[in-house]
Amino acid sequence: MHAIRFSLVIFSLIFTIALTDIVYDWEEAGAIDSHVMVEMFMAMASLVAFVVLMRCMWLDKKALKESAQRLSSAKRALSAAEHQTQKLMGDFSKIIQAQLTDWQFTQSEKEVALLLLKGLSLEEIAVVRETKEKTVRQQASNLYKKAGVCGRHELVAFFFEDLLID
Repeated sequence: MHAIRFSLVIFSLIFTIALTDIVYDWEEAGAIDSHVMVEMFMAMASLVAFVVLMRCMWLDKKALKESAQRLSSAKRALSAAEHQTQKLMGDFSKIIQAQLTDWQFTQSEKEVALLLLKGLSLEEIAVVRETKEKTVRQQASNLYKKAGVCGRHELVAFFFEDLLID
């Protein structure tokens, strides 16, 4: 933008100087000669360049304003989507919690089930819960029986299969 403004100043100076020189030369010669014609061409060329650059600057400013409006609109849409996502995640979490309660999971089994749904391994769950892997393995086995599933994959599928679009 600074280069365009600098160019605008230069072209306006060239136009002003050429126009001033044309007036003096015309007064001296009293007619249009080849020298005055060259200066007229320079003046016109600098004026055209000035106008073209002004238009470019105006179009750039307009495009920038439109981009800013689109960005603002996109930010609003993203914010709304994030809000909706948070709401849905909260609702989904409540549904999972309600189902775990329906299966009569203990608090420990609920914690293990949620960590299994998040994709943690039995070893990782043991570290997070500060317990032995054997304990986590037993809790997982118990919760699979209570839920009537054969393992982690069926547990995950129980909650997520309806979310997938056929």
